[in-house]
Amino acid sequence: MSPVRRMAAVIAAVVAVSAMAGCGVSSQGRATRIEPEDVPFGLLEDQPTTTVVEEGKTATMYLLSADRLVAVDRSVPTDAGLDDLLGEVIAGPTEVEQGLGITTAVPAGTIASVDTSRGVAEVDLTASFGDVRSREQILALGQIVYTLTGQPGIGGVRFTVEGKDVTVPLSDGSLSDDPLSRDDFKAVAPK
Repeated sequence: MSPVRRMAAVIAAVVAVSAMAGCGVSSQGRATRIEPEDVPFGLLEDQPTTTVVEEGKTATMYLLSADRLVAVDRSVPTDAGLDDLLGEVIAGPTEVEQGLGITTAVPAGTIASVDTSRGVAEVDLTASFGDVRSREQILALGQIVYTLTGQPGIGGVRFTVEGKDVTVPLSDGSLSDDPLSRDDFKAVAPK
């Protein structure tokens, strides 16, 4: 055997012995009994182990990218209501989505409540929604309409402000006080 190979074999043997010693392999030739009172944390107790997994569902929200709606998926609790979904819209984009230029036009504190009646989501806005610029209002209303009408059984969205009927701007520049659908926001619809 050449001196280089011999040196490589010695180094390999030293590394193997060091690795075994570092892994807690005893140099004893037999097992050592550990008394039950020396075992920590009740590891000897015969109990089932459980892992709690919070079940949820994936729901599609609509945020904004370059003045157009963009669909994003969120994991929400199985029992999430429409108000929870709108909470996700208000929360806006994740950090990664922000890096992609995704935003939201629905400011916090502008949605007072959301209820449903006969397939129509009834969204009560706060007076502060009037402080949102008109173009941003159209985008915000589009986000709300797309998000809610994507849910089973919701065919339209009616808006009120502090409980009073109100006309809202549509993407074509007209105003409406009727329940709105996705067709009312074609100009900002996702591509």
